[in-house]
Amino acid sequence: MKDISKAAEQLYDGVFSAYEFVPEKNEDTGIVISRRIRYIADEPCRISFRRIDANKQSRFPGYKKQDAVLFASAKLLIKEGSDISVLQEGRTYEYELSGMPAVYRGHQEVALKPKNVG
Repeated sequence: MKDISKAAEQLYDGVFSAYEFVPEKNEDTGIVISRRIRYIADEPCRISFRRIDANKQSRFPGYKKQDAVLFASAKLLIKEGSDISVLQEGRTYEYELSGMPAVYRGHQEVALKPKNVG
């Protein structure tokens, strides 16, 4: 298993952080708000783009369609529905509502949805 993990990790050229929203009650007002917390920080990874649509004129400015997959160590517990921030090749990519991880012997794959998609 170590050989499989090492082979996969040699392809990692980025780092990612994962965030979740935790309900927090203000004791003074009684109002519950969601606070975004980071539960994984700067772990090695790679994102792969399976589909990138050309920017087309549409009634919905800023519409993006992209199929991206995060590859990371199988040892990490990436929670479904997380926000994911990836720094790869000098660019930062922001994703939300991550999919359920597919965990394999040497790595895991997580489907990603770009933020601010219609």
